[in-house]
Amino acid sequence: MKNNAQKLLPTINSVEQQPDSVLLTITIDAELRCFQGHFDDVAVVPGVVQLDWAITFACEYLAMPGDVLDISVLKFQKLLLPDMKVQLVLEKKSPEKFSFCYFKDDDKFASARVVLG
Repeated sequence: MKNNAQKLLPTINSVEQQPDSVLLTITIDAELRCFQGHFDDVAVVPGVVQLDWAITFACEYLAMPGDVLDISVLKFQKLLLPDMKVQLVLEKKSPEKFSFCYFKDDDKFASARVVLG
């Protein structure tokens, strides 16, 4: 299972944990399974994968429940590409709600609010 997870999730380089938030520095490894067949000319991290990573890490680091009830203000501003190193901030807004944002310096890549139950 661990080998499978390593092919599905980016490498976590650092974790800065606060009571209601976590800042992850991640490397989007070129070997991730999400790049297979998405797109042949220029590989990009699909939006659904970015959302899945945020939910997975919110469940792990913020003890959020796992079933998605609602997603709002979902925005994909820039492409996440193989071998990029970015930060992902997850902020717990309530026991069921969190927000996330992928960013690097002043560049935002994706963000949303998610309700889990």
